Amino acid sequence: MELLTFLLTSAPVLMFVTGVVAALGKSNLKIPESLGITLNLYLLLAIGLKGGMGLASVSFDDLALPLAVTLVLGMVLPLVAFFLGGLFRFGFHERIAMAATFGSVSLVTYVAAAAQLERLGIGYEPFMTTLVVVLEIPGLVVALLLYNQTRVLGITAAPSQSFTVIRDSLLSKSILLLIAGLVVGIVTPDTSALTPFFVDLFPGVLLLFLLSLGVKVGHQLKTVPSYGVKFLVVGMTFPLIGAAIGYAAAMFAGLSDGGTILLMTLAASGSYIAAPAMLQASVPEAEPSFYLTLALAVTFPFNLLVGIPLFITIVT
Repeated sequence: MELLTFLLTSAPVLMFVTGVVAALGKSNLKIPESLGITLNLYLLLAIGLKGGMGLASVSFDDLALPLAVTLVLGMVLPLVAFFLGGLFRFGFHERIAMAATFGSVSLVTYVAAAAQLERLGIGYEPFMTTLVVVLEIPGLVVALLLYNQTRVLGITAAPSQSFTVIRDSLLSKSILLLIAGLVVGIVTPDTSALTPFFVDLFPGVLLLFLLSLGVKVGHQLKTVPSYGVKFLVVGMTFPLIGAAIGYAAAMFAGLSDGGTILLMTLAASGSYIAAPAMLQASVPEAEPSFYLTLALAVTFPFNLLVGIPLFITIVT
């Protein structure tokens, strides 16, 4: 209980809740959209950079097994989400949207979990950021394959379309900046000049970003009742299933406590950046308000307020 209280009263959680309260209470607090985009760009680059700094000291032998396990995890999660949607009798295109959303990951959820671990002094593997990049893509490809193979029985997925998803995912803002940060962190011999801006300022920027995200989520919450109770149940059930699968994967890969918590968090999260971009381009029948609301207004707050504290409590 002491740990739970400590986590729920942390600055990131309080800033997020402040944003939600401001939106629901119709406060005059406004976060310029351009500022939210800038903060997002900073976080993506800083996370990649920090991961690259750590990755520079890791051998491929240390990375090989976690990398392989993460790839398998990325292919399993969208299948689980697709069948979970079937159990709750969602429509076909909604199930495809769920497969893409839960097959990919939420970088902000990962950042929030990493911040909590740092506050608690729990270390984790320096290559975890690399696993974020790896885990982002397979779920989108599997969702697209499900879409193409299932909508017309016997029709196989077009390889060119799958290639387009992979290419677009790699060139998407989040992945591109993560990879750029990783490369800069690895090849830069002395990163001390980058530390004041990308490491020391990171916690403060994260607070501002979570405040802006809280405002956005608060506005999105108003649309949740229109989707019914099963929408809420699925949005809060999948994180628990995904985290359990992520825990098993982390055990198989031999990750530390911190690495296990982060992989559970990634497996529990839902994408609201890469997945929507893919769905809008390749699955136009899926309703954007459905998958955006599911990831942003249900699963993200659940993971921040319940999931991450629960995962930390279980593992530690």
